[in-house]
Amino acid sequence: MIKVSQLKELSGSKIWEPKGFSLKSFSSVGIDSRTVRKNEIFFAIKGENTDGYKYIDNVLKKGIKAIVVNTSKIPELKRKYKDVLIVGVKDTTLSLGELAGNHLRRFNVPVLCIGGANGKTTTKDLVAAVLSEKYNVLKTEGNLNNHIGLPLTLLKLNKSHQFCVLEVGTNHFGEIEYLCRICRPNFGLVTNIGKEHFEFFKNERGVARAEFELYDYIMKTGNGFCFYNLDDKYIRAYARKNFISGDVTYSYDHKAEFTARFKGYNRKLQPEFEARHNDGKYSSFKVSTFGRHSIYNGFAAYTAGMVFGVKLSDIKSALKNFKLQSSKRMQVEVKSGITFVNDTYNSNPGSVEMGLKSLKDMKIKGTAHIILGDMLELGSVSRREHSAIGKLVSEMGFKKLYTFGSESFHTSRSAKKLEVNLHFKDKESLSRMVLSGLKKGDVVYVKGSRGMKLEEVIDTIKSKVNL
Repeated sequence: MIKVSQLKELSGSKIWEPKGFSLKSFSSVGIDSRTVRKNEIFFAIKGENTDGYKYIDNVLKKGIKAIVVNTSKIPELKRKYKDVLIVGVKDTTLSLGELAGNHLRRFNVPVLCIGGANGKTTTKDLVAAVLSEKYNVLKTEGNLNNHIGLPLTLLKLNKSHQFCVLEVGTNHFGEIEYLCRICRPNFGLVTNIGKEHFEFFKNERGVARAEFELYDYIMKTGNGFCFYNLDDKYIRAYARKNFISGDVTYSYDHKAEFTARFKGYNRKLQPEFEARHNDGKYSSFKVSTFGRHSIYNGFAAYTAGMVFGVKLSDIKSALKNFKLQSSKRMQVEVKSGITFVNDTYNSNPGSVEMGLKSLKDMKIKGTAHIILGDMLELGSVSRREHSAIGKLVSEMGFKKLYTFGSESFHTSRSAKKLEVNLHFKDKESLSRMVLSGLKKGDVVYVKGSRGMKLEEVIDTIKSKVNL
């Protein structure tokens, strides 16, 4: 619940309150005119692709009684709308963050932030599932991990919540630091450092610098501790330099407080691992998500559960029964004897490599058909990284590759000695070609950045396959 008094506390705010306005609070905040509800406050956010000011008429027709706008809009709006509370601020996006931070500080709730190049959304969901066995957890829905999504999550916080698990994302320096100033995390976990957003970060050292803004904040404030994945060389180096008493380490390959060993996969390529705390006994865990990266995501969730006092049996149950929310994140489905692996949620060199290794781990009776789209935001190294993926496909012994997108042309060119190596400019032709070569026992693996919308390809193939 957001009180009117909280709006009045926003820095530099100017309020126009209608005579006789009696509302003292609102259920939450909305920024989308299509989904905002009657008892919410509408923030008119101006983004890259839309402008909330254009939809004020629409939201007020829904019965909205409070709006937050740029101060310059007040004279025009108060003449037009006589019964609406209008809050003017210098920047509605910054004020949304300020409101969320102020709202959080009304509650005594610990905050765990999760970042990283790969796996942060699934790790966040797994950690939240494990902690939910003991606490009432507020978590980031989907991957709403930026300067707008994180505040919207925090504004849902209420007195029933006992723990907050937030995802923090970045593609520019300073973004995670800004998010931390809003949510003031007590605990931080970075899944790994990889090749992401090179357009802005240039290289993996730049990625590490950006992701470690989370660790830096916790070190600076001194009000909590960090989780360190020692299997990542960048995180391991940071921990060696900055580790303090209370920090938590976990690793498959290095000495750590929590250690684990990989056992194998079940028929759905869902991994099993054994983990232990210090020199205790190993316990076995199954993670109900696909692929090799699930080994690390599940281990991180186990570690968090142990640290925050969740029973071992409850951790096992949470990992085993976990259900992915996204329909585009490593979903495995069998139709007409064909196994479809939908990994179209996002893509960067590290996640593609992990996906291909997971595919290699599968016991495939037939042939693997690999469909790869562009990895976006790689900047000047895009051609090099796409070419490296093509070489990896060849080195791993795959035989059939289909690529889509201007950058993935370089993937196709660098892949050598394949039975099928085709590049496409339209998804329909790509889908028809894959369909023409499918046999029972085959696997179709689809991977690309979100902007490529390659789920359209897998949906087309699934709808037409009939063997």
